[in-house]
Amino acid sequence: MTTKISLVLMLTGFFCLSIAADVQAGIKNIRPAEACNMLNSIGLPTSGWKTFYDNECGCSSRQMPIGSGNPFKNLISFYAEGVGQTVDQIRLIVSVLNPEESEMAHAEFQKAAQLLISRLTPRPAPEDFSDAIANGGNQTFLADGFLFEVTRKEWTMTTDLGPRQCHEIKLVIR
Repeated sequence: MTTKISLVLMLTGFFCLSIAADVQAGIKNIRPAEACNMLNSIGLPTSGWKTFYDNECGCSSRQMPIGSGNPFKNLISFYAEGVGQTVDQIRLIVSVLNPEESEMAHAEFQKAAQLLISRLTPRPAPEDFSDAIANGGNQTFLADGFLFEVTRKEWTMTTDLGPRQCHEIKLVIR
């Protein structure tokens, strides 16, 4: 019995290590310049791959406002990060500070997220993942050596106009 349990644990560990290695292979095959330019066509250009400190590098777009911004602007931004000339992760973030215009912010986020996914894998995102992108649910999927993860964080912002329910939706690709 102990031998069977040990064998199952060993195979499970090997399987997990195998998935982790496959996930790392996908993102690490992207050149920094390619990662930094992935969303130029939709208004999220970066200033190029730069060294921040030691060997930690990356690029980022400016936060692009979405909607009228009355009284607060919703924002979308794009980042790629890594070490040296190796990309470790790509992030797309939408910050919804104006809930009245959240549909517009979600639509822009979904457009940018789908573009990123299509540039990395020929497979379409599963329907539940697309729903998570559109609505900000927590969801993960694995395709072609890439791990795609959507998370949502909510908070209350206290302003002179009273409390506002805000949220951030983040797509992280590893």
